[in-house]
Amino acid sequence: MLNALHVINSVDPKNGGTSVSVPSLMIATADWGKYSNTLLEFADEAGEKVIGPRSWIHTHKRSPVGLVLNMLVGGEVDKEIRNADVVHIHGIWQPHCITCGVVARRRRKPVIASAHGMLERWAIHNKAWKKWPYSQLVERPNLQRATILRALTLAEVDDYRRYGLTNPIAVIPNGVDILDKVSPDQFLSLWPELRGRRLVLYLSRIHYKKGVDILVKAWAGTVKQFPDAHLVIAGPDFEGTRRVVEQLVREYSIGGKVTFTGPVFGDQKASLLSAASLFVLPSHSEGFSVAVLEALAAGIPAIITTGCNFPAVAASGSGWIISPNTDELEHALREALESNAADLHNRSQLGIELVRSNYSWRIIGKQMTEVYDWMLGGSRPSSVEIFD
Repeated sequence: MLNALHVINSVDPKNGGTSVSVPSLMIATADWGKYSNTLLEFADEAGEKVIGPRSWIHTHKRSPVGLVLNMLVGGEVDKEIRNADVVHIHGIWQPHCITCGVVARRRRKPVIASAHGMLERWAIHNKAWKKWPYSQLVERPNLQRATILRALTLAEVDDYRRYGLTNPIAVIPNGVDILDKVSPDQFLSLWPELRGRRLVLYLSRIHYKKGVDILVKAWAGTVKQFPDAHLVIAGPDFEGTRRVVEQLVREYSIGGKVTFTGPVFGDQKASLLSAASLFVLPSHSEGFSVAVLEALAAGIPAIITTGCNFPAVAASGSGWIISPNTDELEHALREALESNAADLHNRSQLGIELVRSNYSWRIIGKQMTEVYDWMLGGSRPSSVEIFD
């Protein structure tokens, strides 16, 4: 059996969607029976953990000196790469990406690089003063030497080309599992005051790039018309953004119409999704949001922005796509909350069908397997859109 090595900074949920999507991709690829999958992450303590059949996580102690030594003379990371047939590097702007790219080339291993939306225009311009010199000296040369690039969306293909990369690009989105509908009781037992309310759900990191401030401002202009509606903001804080958002809630005097739950996982998250009537993600920049897929798979109509790079939401009729600004979001919220039950049910079913037909992990696992085969000398994938 062949081995695919996935390299990621961390699977800590506070690091966002890749902490969910990368382990799920590993398991989905392993299900096709050709590749075992090892995830190499970096944390304060080393360890190993099995996460599924032929899928496990190797955690190495985070050490800048250790990464440099692996590039120069070898070490544990070098050993992981020697034992791999394919190296899949997730993310950019991180020292481990450079180290693993250099070592993989030294060991003559094919490399697939996934930027996960980090080359999107908004992301590039954010903290550009710091990214530009690193980009010129380190990041762009490293990506240029990858065997193939993986794009989550067609928009990300453009991001790669605009960045000056000419490598072949395979378009393989994130996936999601369609789960049976679960009871909302587990979530509502923790938040009993929300029973009987129409819940509008934000489920993602609380980070300024996600447009949470826009959501609060739009909610303040909307909620008085809908006394049964309530906004739930669920997710981990990032860079102190929650404190800023909570201050906005106080300034707009809507504390009674907004609940912050903190991070939710597993059964509690599934129960929250079952309790929600509408999903909102007004993000400035996304790769391909796992949270949007989870909401659609749970049958929740979605309001998202152009920055989410998911035009199929509007094309399928499963939701609304707007620009990331207060006026457009306020208008979309009103339209959604004024919709009748039949219209919302229809959007719900269209979302489930969209995900089932195009974004199930079973489909994504097959596509990634075919790309790995191609990198190792096999035939060009038939199920994957490739840009040469």
